[in-house]
Amino acid sequence: MNERITLALKKLFEKHRIVFWYDSKKELCDDFESLTLPDVDKIEIQNNEYAIKYRILREEPDTKFLLYHQGPQPEDMENWLLDVQLSHGEFRTDQTALWLSELELGLEFIDVVQDHQDFFAVARCKEALKKLLSSDDTSGMIRLKMLAVCAGSDPRLDSVLEYLLHEYSDGSEEKYKLIERCNLHHVFWKLIKKQYTYQSESCGIKDFTLTLFKSSYAMGTDGEISLNSDALVFLKRWKDSRQFETSFEKLSTESAGILGIEQDLTKRSIKEVVDLDYFRLIDQKIISDLVHAVVNRTDTPGTISLWIRQRRQSHWYHEFKHLYEAIDFAAQYITLWEQTELNLTSLSDGIRRYTQSLYKLDQYYRKYTYHVRLSGRKYLSLSLMLFAMRLGKSFWV
Repeated sequence: MNERITLALKKLFEKHRIVFWYDSKKELCDDFESLTLPDVDKIEIQNNEYAIKYRILREEPDTKFLLYHQGPQPEDMENWLLDVQLSHGEFRTDQTALWLSELELGLEFIDVVQDHQDFFAVARCKEALKKLLSSDDTSGMIRLKMLAVCAGSDPRLDSVLEYLLHEYSDGSEEKYKLIERCNLHHVFWKLIKKQYTYQSESCGIKDFTLTLFKSSYAMGTDGEISLNSDALVFLKRWKDSRQFETSFEKLSTESAGILGIEQDLTKRSIKEVVDLDYFRLIDQKIISDLVHAVVNRTDTPGTISLWIRQRRQSHWYHEFKHLYEAIDFAAQYITLWEQTELNLTSLSDGIRRYTQSLYKLDQYYRKYTYHVRLSGRKYLSLSLMLFAMRLGKSFWV
């Protein structure tokens, strides 16, 4: 205890010339007696207030003093040193005060420490917080930094949320349970409500995740929106994060099943969802519709190419890249095939027409088959279906 008292007092004397110490439980007299602080005079308050005041203010105005009183602080009306005390420092020996002293926080933050004692009782949490503290911190800023320590994130709400979502996607709750144990979960959900207008009778990471995906999807369609635009900004940031994209993909797939996204997409056109990429199912839906558009000639190759170019910015494009490219070349091939006359009069006529225009058919076909091979065998039936049109026939495989 003596070592901690010495350290705490040294920090106080860096800011104050005079420090008061009230030993309310009368149990630290021996610590006071054995205490040695360089350049600090110790005085015990024992009905000698006037003499003390004269000495510390008149006789030795530049000397540092530790004024110790064995017992609780007197009532203000009975405290003849109150004016001196109010203009200088006070040393408290309860656990809360010691934590405040270790972190070099003023008494205005006592509620923060008292409300979250389990946080400060964990040495690694306390030390991590100390590295994040700034002289201009408010209580709210300190609590946000405490959340960041629990989550292992940067001291920003979106960063805390990303780490908690990542943990949840892995089937773990250690970080969030620490937040609950430290009585910080109420702080967290209050911040989430303020930032994203999230409200729920059963606040939790799973519920928030579903609400986030549902509301973001609704903003791009005609569904029910419960979160604000900041939530959509967060979802896009999370989706595009190289560090957290795996957690986004896991929770996107899980949420799509729970929210019935596949059923909803059956009533949507490509135009309605071409700019959305919150679910893998959206790309699958668009690819399916593009295939039908190519086979049934319901859209021009130019329109199909435009939609595919729009999808190149989507989150899932890398997974479906070769399918999109195959469809694009198939559309161009089929359209060109139907516009081409193959009445060749001679070998030289065939060579001439090939070098002028027919080479494009060959080029489109080769590029199509190249991308089909790279897309995977499960899409082989798509290849056969599309290029049934290659010979001017119409059949299904």
